[in-house]
Amino acid sequence: MTRTLFALALIAGAGWIATLPNDVSGCGIVPRHNERVNTSDEAALIVWDDKTKTEHFIRRATFQSTGYDFGFLVPTPSKPDLDVANDDLFHELATITAPQIVYNEVVREVDKEFGFGCSSKFAASEAAGLGDKMTPGRAPGGVEVLGQKRVGDYDATTLVFRKGDGDDAKKGSLELAKWLVDHGYQSPPAVEKWLERYVNDEWCITAFKIASDTKEQGPKPPHQELRAKPIRMTFKAEKPFYPYREPETEPTAQPIPRLLRVFVVAPGRFAGKLGDGTKAWPGNVVWAGPIPEGKLGGLFQQAKVANPPTAGLWLNEFEDHSSPRPGTDEVYFERDADQAPVARPPHIITNTRVIYRTPWWHGAIYFGVPAALILGVLLAWRLARRV
Repeated sequence: MTRTLFALALIAGAGWIATLPNDVSGCGIVPRHNERVNTSDEAALIVWDDKTKTEHFIRRATFQSTGYDFGFLVPTPSKPDLDVANDDLFHELATITAPQIVYNEVVREVDKEFGFGCSSKFAASEAAGLGDKMTPGRAPGGVEVLGQKRVGDYDATTLVFRKGDGDDAKKGSLELAKWLVDHGYQSPPAVEKWLERYVNDEWCITAFKIASDTKEQGPKPPHQELRAKPIRMTFKAEKPFYPYREPETEPTAQPIPRLLRVFVVAPGRFAGKLGDGTKAWPGNVVWAGPIPEGKLGGLFQQAKVANPPTAGLWLNEFEDHSSPRPGTDEVYFERDADQAPVARPPHIITNTRVIYRTPWWHGAIYFGVPAALILGVLLAWRLARRV
């Protein structure tokens, strides 16, 4: 019961987000009171199985925190199955989508320096039993804990608010807030609004608590880097998505730069859109193409993806540099009308080969000077004989 209340406290603690500038990441970071958490690096892999409507979502993030631990919330349309992914997964993905290295040779002709001897000047080159959506006929409205699990560096608790007869989204979110308040927790309006859509759609909320290796004793450091192992969440969904939506916050005067990379494994080239597509998502595709032969099995093994899709899979990579982010909705992915491959501009390494050439006037000097000397000697000798 204590772990359940603690996990629910994470959701209540999300109210702290309402006092933070827009440098928090998607999925809703929940720091402790008077502490601050920023996301310095964030990447995700989505493996989409179109036949079974199953999404495998693997997320890795590095945080700068003023505290020893904190939590974050991830919404999913159905109960997720959780496991730890391999740390090398995103390095392997980055290797596949890295710019092609092109070696280019440039020949540069250089006049030799004038001089006698055999030496020349050196020139260097330049170088799934997954939980389904909630169905009608359930128990009256209330918060239900669907599961608790220790996953790598996280304590994870999955919850859902079950709507009773006559409940609408507003009423459900208020009842959830009341339940939290009755148990001594906070639930500000910004978080109630954020939860409202998930209550309406009966989505699950998985609350993660991450703890650093530093023991909580003595004075706290001004900040520390916390990086936990990537977690794989597998769940049923109508279409692949990235949980991008955030509680509304006050705009920050000086946005903190941050980069989000989203890799999508799907049957072909996919495109991302924010919500229904009426508002643009600032993410751009930087690489899209078939997964190289021999790489697929290793990627799925590192991602801990069981029974993965196999036919016609492409890897798509998106980069989102926006800060603050327009986190008003989730980012959904669908097959792009343009199926042409995309690659980063090649990284060109130019090697300059220097060729030394002898100017014509060098020859004139090399042959003319000795000839002039010989002629001069002969002329002097003839003049000497006449005398």
